[in-house]
Amino acid sequence: MVRERGRITMAGSLVSSRVLLLGVAVLLGLLIGGLTPPAEAHRSDLAIEIVSEQATISPDGRTMTFDLATTCDMKANIVTAQVTVAQGQSSGQASFTPRCARLSYGVRVTVPALSGSFQTGGAQVSAVLAVQQGKTKEARDSASLRARPSVSVVLADEAVLDAGAVLIDVTVTCPPTSAGRGGEVRVYDGRVVGVGTFAPAPCDGLPHTASARVAPPGGAFQAGSAEAFAFASIEEGGDIISSADLRTILIREP
Repeated sequence: MVRERGRITMAGSLVSSRVLLLGVAVLLGLLIGGLTPPAEAHRSDLAIEIVSEQATISPDGRTMTFDLATTCDMKANIVTAQVTVAQGQSSGQASFTPRCARLSYGVRVTVPALSGSFQTGGAQVSAVLAVQQGKTKEARDSASLRARPSVSVVLADEAVLDAGAVLIDVTVTCPPTSAGRGGEVRVYDGRVVGVGTFAPAPCDGLPHTASARVAPPGGAFQAGSAEAFAFASIEEGGDIISSADLRTILIREP
């Protein structure tokens, strides 16, 4: 009976030892598996994506701007980094410089129109990034973007005193497909703040300069350095698009 019990006890020990060894093996497998990510978890060392849903057209229609995201190895040599735009009778092409560090980085590209001029509406955009690292690898992407207009507003570097107020020039450029809505100028010389407005500029893709009179509600401007801010707006297809300029100006005597 004792021998039988011994056999039972020995068998139980063997089973326990096997279970223990199996548990250790499973634990080691989990640890090793956790330290080694699956192959699909590795990020690609080469990728390009058009991340913008909309592109911006310059007021004169000569360029189109949108954003990319690129991924490439820092040791790779760039062979090709290029974007193309096709829109009706217009097309464009440009090269860009990606930042390679095996992380995804944003790149803003501006494509000049090589034929015709870009217009508001749909645009077909494609991008290619090819690198050489032992062998040549290539990534591509393409997308349909909505091209939107833009307005340019540029303040003069100087303003002229005019009975306590100042006169300052503002140059506005807007595309022929839009309607100007005018704008506003604010000037602060460190003591007083003044506000003035200017009328809508003709929208024909050409720069137009208007003079805005900026007067403080109390006090008067003095000659010297000041901060100036201007914005202008246009309307197209029910959308309002604005742009601004902020700069340090010189207020001088007339």
